[in-house]
Amino acid sequence: MKTYTVDYQLEDGTQMYAKVDTDDKIRLHATDEYPPFQAWLRANRDNLPSDIQAKIDAGELTIKDAD
Repeated sequence: MKTYTVDYQLEDGTQMYAKVDTDDKIRLHATDEYPPFQAWLRANRDNLPSDIQAKIDAGELTIKDAD
């Protein structure tokens, strides 16, 4: 199986990874409940990578309001 991994670094230095398999499934290594990931989503909501935006558009990932 051929896969690739995209890594992101949040503003606080937290490293995150999204793994994409040949079946075109994106597997995030942080859930949408993870506060630093939510902060990153909010900060970048107008310029998200296309794979992340696709998950939001499909309703698989939600950007939550700040606490």
